[in-house]
Amino acid sequence: MRIQVANVCQRFPQILVALADNRFSLTVAGLLAPALTEDNVEKLLSDCAGMTKRQAEEYLVALRPKPVYTPSIRKTASAPVPRLMMTSSAAAPSTPRPLPRVSPSILEPARPETFNFRFAADQKFKEKFERLAEVLGVENPLLHMAEIMEKAMDIALDKKDVKRKLARRRERKPRKADNSRQRPRPDEVSRYVPSHVRERVHERAGYQCEYRSEDGTRCRSRTGLEIEHLRPFAIHRSHDERFLRVFCRSHNRLAAEKVYGAAFIQEKIDATYPRTLSSLINS
Repeated sequence: MRIQVANVCQRFPQILVALADNRFSLTVAGLLAPALTEDNVEKLLSDCAGMTKRQAEEYLVALRPKPVYTPSIRKTASAPVPRLMMTSSAAAPSTPRPLPRVSPSILEPARPETFNFRFAADQKFKEKFERLAEVLGVENPLLHMAEIMEKAMDIALDKKDVKRKLARRRERKPRKADNSRQRPRPDEVSRYVPSHVRERVHERAGYQCEYRSEDGTRCRSRTGLEIEHLRPFAIHRSHDERFLRVFCRSHNRLAAEKVYGAAFIQEKIDATYPRTLSSLINS
């Protein structure tokens, strides 16, 4: 890639200026190189400034579309076993046995609104996929793989995604407030954060961990998010949204250890979850 960028810089020295100004990375410059012409060089360099590799790939695919994969399921071919050259029955092979070739997973844009996916899965996944097609009533599943996977993702997101739950809640007609119910006493409040509170807190956080390091850098994790009580629930028995934050699992534990101590938290975890075989062996 470096040689490719160096060669194209001889025709378009503007790339060197953009790289020196950190407008984009060398990787992005390598993606731009084949698409640059005298007519579009200024526009492409301007449009791709600040883009990541993935963003640049999605931008460039509009200029140079790629073939769209035909849906299929096929068994991965086994790597051939090389014949070993033996000088004697006890001699070692003259050359090391090569490792089997592994195809990397691929997610790449093929058209402005179309992506190519490729991944490997085991026999159980194939059986689940075929059964899912039957449950969804989709015939010829190999011809409708994207449709089946999209329906499966919608089902999972409808059940797990707090963003979708909040949208559905807002679409419902508001219920009349029931003033006959008395506010529960602090000792009656459940540790479980109500769904409507959890959804609003996640939305306020932008569905991203809110932990910030000492220099103010925010954690970028968007998976395994949990609700952190800035005012510990065990002490205040409250789910006041003003004191709730969204943390990833590791930062939620870090915050708890600062309040209760690392040993106490580990003791609670050991009591809640069974110890793994490796931990039993190491203990």
